[in-house]
Amino acid sequence: MRLTFHRAVFWAHLIAGLAAGLVILSLAVTGLLIAFEVQITEWANRDLRVVPAAENAAHLDVETLLARIQESKPGFRPTGITWKGDPAAPVTLTVGREGIFFANPYTGGFLGEGNRSWHDFFHAATEWHRFLTGTGLSRDAGKAITGAGCLIFGLLLVSGLYLWWPRQWRWPNVRAVTVFNRRLKGRARDWNWHNVIGFWSAFPMLLIVLTGLIMSYGWANHLLFTLAGSEPPPARERPAGGPGGTKGGKEGGDRPNSPPPQLGGLVPLLEQARMRHPGWQTLSLRMPAKPGDPFPVMIDLGGRGEVHRRTMLSLDTAQNKVSTSPDDFSRQNPGRQWRMIARFLHTGELFGLLGQTVAALCALSAILLVWTGFALAWRRFFRH
Repeated sequence: MRLTFHRAVFWAHLIAGLAAGLVILSLAVTGLLIAFEVQITEWANRDLRVVPAAENAAHLDVETLLARIQESKPGFRPTGITWKGDPAAPVTLTVGREGIFFANPYTGGFLGEGNRSWHDFFHAATEWHRFLTGTGLSRDAGKAITGAGCLIFGLLLVSGLYLWWPRQWRWPNVRAVTVFNRRLKGRARDWNWHNVIGFWSAFPMLLIVLTGLIMSYGWANHLLFTLAGSEPPPARERPAGGPGGTKGGKEGGDRPNSPPPQLGGLVPLLEQARMRHPGWQTLSLRMPAKPGDPFPVMIDLGGRGEVHRRTMLSLDTAQNKVSTSPDDFSRQNPGRQWRMIARFLHTGELFGLLGQTVAALCALSAILLVWTGFALAWRRFFRH
């Protein structure tokens, strides 16, 4: 058998697919599971929706809201508060990275943690997707494996397009690799599905793979900044105390050793921020790291991942001033902007629900590609 370039690409494609197939399948399945996390979480917490006391009723101001909550939960100190434009949506209170609670924005009544099962499910699926958490591997080892799986999947997509390319551009040949044929069975069906699914999903899947590489590898992240004409950021050092970032606790925590921030003067500034951006969908306030520092505020005019429709503000109660934050998207260098876009392009959230749907379909396509690829390999090596 003469080894031509086409045949060499085929065998490399086959061997790489068999070697990384299970990792790619893992990434695809978990990617599909978390594709609609925001929407499913909101549905799971539908029982927490509130009824305003009267038409056009106003939310409690932040000082009164926290005072009411602390009447029933003494010592409760959230690190972040999020309001939604939906009048029936509860206010979300965060404590560090993992603590999420809800309250009635009109009365200050504490509504608890919501549906914790779904929250834990999505957290576990995300951790598996990124680090293979739960397999007994360290986070570094898990990240190395998922990163390698992502890289190999990208090479499989490129080599698959080369193998897919019809040698003669006649309609019967093109149709065989671009249109599903429901009459086929066995190997012919698997071959048809593998080619058709790969062709129609290749471009968006390549975008998902490329953005995944940026989040997996320092060299890919640096390359992105370099292409954008920006200086790459310095490598981060892991803080003492393990992956949580703090000794013996979760990153962010509730800052138990620091005094609570002074809220005096915050209410009019927060209202000013609301008035600046009518039609906002979510407004998130974070407590400053140190008392006296400005309060960071994020205002979203779109969905969670639409960074181009997001505004970051600083509320300085000492100077009674609302200003654009240095963290605002418009104030970032091109490399940082591209990096923020890459994060939400990976999940499709950059384009809202439509983008999430496309990302979910790509994850489903990857599952089918692994299945049909394994089926074709089985029939090749274990013929009757």
